Amino acid sequence: MENSKVIGRIREFIEKETNAGKKVTFYKKTSELSKYLKEMNIGVKLDNFKEIILKEETKLELGGINKKSFSLIYPSNELNHIQDGEITLIGPEINDISEPSIDFGIFILIGSKKINEKDFDELRHLSFLSSGIEGFMIRTIPRRFWCRINENVIKKFSFEFLSKAIIYLYKQKFKELITTMEIILINSCPNLIDEFIEVSSDIRKFIDSKWKDKIENWKKRIDCDYDWECNACPYYDTCEEVKEVLEERSKMGD
Repeated sequence: MENSKVIGRIREFIEKETNAGKKVTFYKKTSELSKYLKEMNIGVKLDNFKEIILKEETKLELGGINKKSFSLIYPSNELNHIQDGEITLIGPEINDISEPSIDFGIFILIGSKKINEKDFDELRHLSFLSSGIEGFMIRTIPRRFWCRINENVIKKFSFEFLSKAIIYLYKQKFKELITTMEIILINSCPNLIDEFIEVSSDIRKFIDSKWKDKIENWKKRIDCDYDWECNACPYYDTCEEVKEVLEERSKMGD
């Protein structure tokens, strides 16, 4: 996959929407990120806010069952295509939203000088953010992604803050790995979410192909001939236990 062409199409998409008069906001890199987050007076710290936000405690839901949503995290070693620290928001800011739930999508570009298959997989799991931001929770199921923001923090919360908190937490967790990060957010525009998904489809296909290759290699290793994917397999838990045993035996043999 040619990163320059795919990212180029995404830049063209943003430019097109800007020229069409859509609400597009560009937030620049913050040099002292920890200071900015402290001034916002919302807690941001790895593994420090393991809270469950119930429906009745939720002031704003991003995405969800009845809304369009996507999350796409793309780690790459081609750093020149990433505008470090920059955030693009297509749609209104949180203080301009009156609805209790909105369509929502997030695209995270991560640049690393060296990245192996294990790093690639780990960087794509953003569930750890749910326990790193006060009053914020991520929920995921296959093909669905949504977030909840607690009513206690909503007045101070913004998409700029959320994006900068994500960048901060990623760089805290993967400090030796991440060189650059850029985030693009889309909300309240279901047609634009559909269009962005189409524009970025090559990235998703590339990621899906890596995942399918990994599944196929694992199935060959354990002589599995089921047609379904691992996350839909009724024997998934048992298979994982066998996998752990095999990996431990492999380590003992090294």
